[in-house]
Amino acid sequence: MELDRHPLAHLRRQHNWSMADLAHLLRAQARARGLRSGIDRNRVWRWENGTTPNEESQTLLADLLGVPVVVTEQLRWPDWLPAFEQPRPFSPSGSRAALREVQVTRMDRRSFLVLSSSTLVDLAADWARIEPRHLDQALGGRQGVDTELLEWLERRSLELRTMSSGPHSHVASLIDAHLHTTVDLIAQDRYAPEAGRRLHAVAADLAHVAGWLRFDADRHADAQRHWQAAVHAAHQARDRDLAAVALSDLAYQATWLSRPADAVRILEHARSRTRAPAARSLLDVRRARACAVLQDRSGTQRALASAEAELERVRPQSTPPVVSWMSVADVNADAGRCWLDLGDPARAGTVIGAGLRELDPRRARTKAVFLTYRAEGALHSRDAAAAAADARAALDTALGSGAARCVDLVSAFISRLDERTEQPIVELRAYARDSLAE
Repeated sequence: MELDRHPLAHLRRQHNWSMADLAHLLRAQARARGLRSGIDRNRVWRWENGTTPNEESQTLLADLLGVPVVVTEQLRWPDWLPAFEQPRPFSPSGSRAALREVQVTRMDRRSFLVLSSSTLVDLAADWARIEPRHLDQALGGRQGVDTELLEWLERRSLELRTMSSGPHSHVASLIDAHLHTTVDLIAQDRYAPEAGRRLHAVAADLAHVAGWLRFDADRHADAQRHWQAAVHAAHQARDRDLAAVALSDLAYQATWLSRPADAVRILEHARSRTRAPAARSLLDVRRARACAVLQDRSGTQRALASAEAELERVRPQSTPPVVSWMSVADVNADAGRCWLDLGDPARAGTVIGAGLRELDPRRARTKAVFLTYRAEGALHSRDAAAAAADARAALDTALGSGAARCVDLVSAFISRLDERTEQPIVELRAYARDSLAE
């Protein structure tokens, strides 16, 4: 893949336009506006080789490509071009462009995805094969961010990550404000190399957390943009584990949205450069989940065995914050989901129950998901009372967490019970109607 190609050249190839074709279309666009334009093939060539088009030419091009004016105003040339169905290159400029993407306000449909299957896999592959020596060439510039500011940003980032797991209603706005401030500091390019590394580490951490808040709100395209930005920023910060975890989040999202084959391919690349056992354990669990959906029993068993083995190697003092929450509870409960997908509800119920008993009570969103899985397993085992009890607890927990993704999950499960006439199920449906109507 050509990582350094100009996005305008990529767009031309997408539309099968020569430089002359594009110039002709832009002249026609100008005539439709009652304007005269001297755009020709040579001018297009200059744009693709470092010259910035004037404002009128950019307006004509935006009209032709259907890009809203607000996007061209918020992103500089050529970053507003809708060419990056392709991954951003893992260079300082490519990473800055990926980070600036999260500053743009968009009206995404809840289920829309901005990155295709091939793009997600390419992003993971590019990161996995990028030469480590490029990291040392990534940052530079003049001193401009002092130690006091850096330390403050780092403290706030860690505090906001901790707060994001709770029911704090304004934490998303606080995270976005700190992320945008950090991206602005990076864009100014006035810092020494070590300060730049630390700034990118803060940006990666905040973008990663912001992606999860959007995923929980069913804002999938926005989550993808933030996780892609987190991969880029973590790469510039030399944080391989955080980059790998952000890639694994994209894989988890792919499985959640019924694209498990994409998840397996992403995770193969992501795991190749992890350092922390907790990170490898997390990636193994997510691979197991994808394999189970694909009905790959042996692949699921291998991944779960590896996840357990890696977890035994974890040492809290050397575990990065991004995976400090990873525990036996997560392996057990996700293993239960795997056994459900593979048609073994009794085994699923046992391990999900163990996971729930061991789960940190502060992780309400995770609890809601695991309770829904256990309710599904109980239903497969023909235990209507247990299924109704778990579904009711899952709904209460999901509503208390405020996570639309979790509410949708348990609501979808309850909606599948419309034809059931057992008394506990009838009562559950009535309870759900009342709870969701409030």
